[in-house]
Amino acid sequence: MAAATANELRLFLRHPGAFTDDETAQAELLIELAEGEINDVTGQSLELAEDTVVLDAPTRQDPWPHVPGTGSHKLLLPRWPVTAVDSVTILNDTEADEVLVYGADHDYTWSAAGILTRVNGWWPTWDRSVQAVYTAGHDPYPVGAKRIVLRMAAAAWGNPMLLASESLGDHSRSFSAEALGMSMSDKDRKLLGVYRART
Repeated sequence: MAAATANELRLFLRHPGAFTDDETAQAELLIELAEGEINDVTGQSLELAEDTVVLDAPTRQDPWPHVPGTGSHKLLLPRWPVTAVDSVTILNDTEADEVLVYGADHDYTWSAAGILTRVNGWWPTWDRSVQAVYTAGHDPYPVGAKRIVLRMAAAAWGNPMLLASESLGDHSRSFSAEALGMSMSDKDRKLLGVYRART
């Protein structure tokens, strides 16, 4: 589900009537582009969606310098908040892959913060060792982020040629820096910091 609908942009713009098919397509494109800017700033999509990822498990360094690093108990999923984990599989090179069983008395647990915890064991230490199928994101889309999406889409709608200013006879007007395309203010970026992906 998108951050906003074409009709919500119409209401935000105070457009007097229903959008035509072309206007609806244009509105949906602008919303998609604005949402892409949000994703670039946060490092993740905020929409609720299922993802399949293959992860490199981190190594934990032993405090004794002569002991090599071992696997970690914790593994961080790229997107959060996590609402479901459908499967976790250890990807082996020479042996059959191992599908893990969820539960505190089984193989792993997970948290909304996107942390997979290995129960009574370690995550493997080789590259591309763990595949996870999980669902993460927000439903509904966060209101603060939605406001930014609508504002950026509206700025692009009202200034499609990305003009800094325009004059027509005795009438002239200037556009703010934020209206010159899909850009955000420092305040917007600070607000979105709470949704930033963790690595």
